[in-house]
Amino acid sequence: MQYKNNLTRNQVIASAAGTLEVLEAISKLGMPSSLGSIISATGRPKGTVHRMVSTLVNTGFVIQDESGHYFLTLKAWRIGSVAVQALDIADKGRPILSKLGSETGETVHLAVLDPSGGVVYVAKVESPKSISVQTRLGQINPSWCTATGRSIIAFNALVAQKVLSEELEKFTNKTITSPEKIQKILNEVRVNGFAVTLAENHPEMGGIAAPILDHTGTVVASCGVAIPAFRMNADLVDRFIPLVVDAANKISNLLGYTATLIDKEIAHA
Repeated sequence: MQYKNNLTRNQVIASAAGTLEVLEAISKLGMPSSLGSIISATGRPKGTVHRMVSTLVNTGFVIQDESGHYFLTLKAWRIGSVAVQALDIADKGRPILSKLGSETGETVHLAVLDPSGGVVYVAKVESPKSISVQTRLGQINPSWCTATGRSIIAFNALVAQKVLSEELEKFTNKTITSPEKIQKILNEVRVNGFAVTLAENHPEMGGIAAPILDHTGTVVASCGVAIPAFRMNADLVDRFIPLVVDAANKISNLLGYTATLIDKEIAHA
């Protein structure tokens, strides 16, 4: 990868880390923060700090008033609030995820939407079987070709439009890359209330997932089971779908949205 101004990869990483350090310093100093106080807090040269603060201003994380003092905007809060919400959902849903893992014997995930348009796993229950799907917490997967992802973006038209407007990578010979075909699948997910994929993101894996709604009726996450492809036959899918949907409904209920309303919402979406 080529970097601007002939910067090396290490220099880019160091610059990004320094900018985040300045952002953290402003948050700890309180507002308003003068340039001098930020310099003292970070111990970095004036020119370096000024450049990093300017980056934060230009990207909308910080604003500068007429007196030259700096204030944090709500942009950082919006990003942080997504993480807090994800952790809250994961914490509340953990017992239900564990039960789903026991019922299916497969790896269970709870996923939320990442700002990139992908989905990230924020909770996981490992399968006890010797052959199972291997994933890690924090792992980001494409939303358009995974069951957990489709269960979320099917109910978020803006994100779906953004994702489908980009070039779609063909991960396996079964990956669907036609935006029109994927949109049709997403429409079916909205009607059915669950998503099923097989060998689209990985040739040896499949999944079944359902949306999780908060008290306002907004889809905020999804939960599902990840299954080795060789075990994922029609009988297993039919047996697992109601278990996954029930788990998603129960987590939604904990977030203030009842299972009955979820069923009605999905059925009439």
